[in-house]
Amino acid sequence: MIKLELPYVTVTVDDRIRNRLALAGERVRITLTSYLRNAADDLDGLGRKATAACQTAAVRVDTAMAAANDRIASEQAAGTPHLKVV
Repeated sequence: MIKLELPYVTVTVDDRIRNRLALAGERVRITLTSYLRNAADDLDGLGRKATAACQTAAVRVDTAMAAANDRIASEQAAGTPHLKVV
């Protein structure tokens, strides 16, 4: 459970919603990165600059979306007790 405290409002986000957002973000990250890498392959005949630009964009999108997903689906606090099935 994440608790966001804004100046006049406190918002509590359920773990299921947070995990669904993280999963959707991961799908968007994979899709955008694959489109950019395919574009780089298609532009290979045009020159190195176009291919390098698409590859750089793919790396930047991948890094930014991974950071956003890490913030959305951050691990639970270490002090929180968890039940484990054995």
